Amino acid sequence: MRFLILHYHIFKNAGTTVENLLQKSFPHSFARFEGDGRDAQLSAAELLAFVREHPELQAISSHHLRYPRPSAPGFVFFDLLFLRDPIERLGSIYTFFQQGALSDDPLNRLAHESDLRGFFSELLDKHPHIANNPQVNMLAGDGAYTRPPGPADLARATETMLDAAWLGVVDCFHESLVAGQYFWHPAFPNLEIAAAPANVTCAAGSTLAGRRAEIEKACGPQLYRELAGLNEFDLELVQRARAEVARRFHLVPRHEDRLRELLDEVRRLGGESAGESGLPPAAAAPPAGAA
Repeated sequence: MRFLILHYHIFKNAGTTVENLLQKSFPHSFARFEGDGRDAQLSAAELLAFVREHPELQAISSHHLRYPRPSAPGFVFFDLLFLRDPIERLGSIYTFFQQGALSDDPLNRLAHESDLRGFFSELLDKHPHIANNPQVNMLAGDGAYTRPPGPADLARATETMLDAAWLGVVDCFHESLVAGQYFWHPAFPNLEIAAAPANVTCAAGSTLAGRRAEIEKACGPQLYRELAGLNEFDLELVQRARAEVARRFHLVPRHEDRLRELLDEVRRLGGESAGESGLPPAAAAPPAGAA
């Protein structure tokens, strides 16, 4: 039986840091599996063909692989998924493009030519596939945006999220790592989780609430309300994901000690310690309708 890690790399969801951890843990058996173009999608059949051609692989990261998680005789696929507050994520997309070199990518050019308010206004006007519950859309089906996601899509996305072998949320990143490493240890005993953050766009020491407040101030109240309304289901999905990460984290023996040890190692490597934790209390019940 062959064990394989599949990292579903959602853009601006701490994916570069996760990729670095996988590459560090599997220096000779890690690969990126990508299609042509930002909007490419890769099927389970294409993935299976790829891993059969490369029997040495243990970990794969892809922006373009879509759920459902593949299944095939002789393989056990461990999916690794990080979600993020959708409004903060859109702000991070703007900062990433605005601070990078100018290119022909439409979003890159838009970020260079607009302030944050102008960028978000254009997303809402012409790019609903980016502005309207993109994480729910990805997890609920094949990832193609054909209509605005609804309650049934949130239910399907929640099922996919809860079934993820390793689930993470960006605003409780280190707790997510501690839980994932512990429960994957029988299959991947050499998996490392200490690395300095990579490709980070938010200021050190800032909080999610503070970053959201800055975005609201830049947008103005009406545009911000429209943005939040278009991401109603993403916001609920991420809240449910935080509850599930909390449940897994608090099941880990000595979880607080393990977290402190991880943060000490991250500091040693030159990264920020912890920032905030978005985890609910240990006794928090699962959200209604999350099952």
